[in-house]
Formats: sequence, structure tokens, C-alpha cells
Amino acid sequence: MPTSEQCTVLIPELYTSKVIECGECSSQALVHYNSAHPLYGGHFPDKPVTPGVCLIQTGTELLQEAVGFPLRLCEARQIKFLQMHTPEDSLRFVLSWSENPPRLHGRITIFQDDCCLAKIDATFKRT
Repeated sequence: MPTSEQCTVLIPELYTSKVIECGECSSQALVHYNSAHPLYGGHFPDKPVTPGVCLIQTGTELLQEAVGFPLRLCEARQIKFLQMHTPEDSLRFVLSWSENPPRLHGRITIFQDDCCLAKIDATFKRT
């Protein structure tokens, strides 16, 4: 669980999250993106879509929260975007990790209902 170390949120007020399950090396969170956030005005004005980089950053931030210390993504083994996401739909982030200090291997799978939107397999470093 989180410690007193400060975990960074890169884009304030972009989303809200709620942890729904937390294990020793796994966690799940429900995420709702703020469709009124200025980011969506440019991506795209009439049909807002959450940028893939924002999904990656959200996953990293949720992983930081779950492990309790700040992380920096240092190697992406695999990132697959399978579907687009519109901010009206909530997402479920499924996280798992293993630590081999100073690195942490993380897997982040993002679902909308039962549909997989993205898979991220990456190595993070404690900052």
C-alpha cells in the first residue's frame, strides 16, 4: 500500500479512480475520465478519444499508488491498443507486478466492460 513517498499525477483532474481489489502483487481500479477536461478539446473536438499515452500514464500512476512509491517507465516490452476509448465510458485497470530492485516489471490490462482495450507489459524504475 502507499507510503509517505509522493507519487506524481502528470495531468491533474483528467480522471478519478477507485481501487476495487488489492492483493500482494496485483490490483484493480475503476477509472472514469473527465470528458470536460481541456485535453479532449484537441483530441478530438467532436468525437473525443483518450490518447494512448494518457492510458499508459494512468496505468503508471495506478501502479505507483498500488506499490506505494514513485515509478518511471523505462522499458516498454509490449504496448497494444486494441480499441479506442471515449471518456464517457469507465474503464477497469488490472495491474500485476513483480519487483527485482531497483526495477519493477508491470503488466497493465485495460478493459471496458468485458472488452480488452489495451495491454501494457513494461519495466519501471523507482524514482
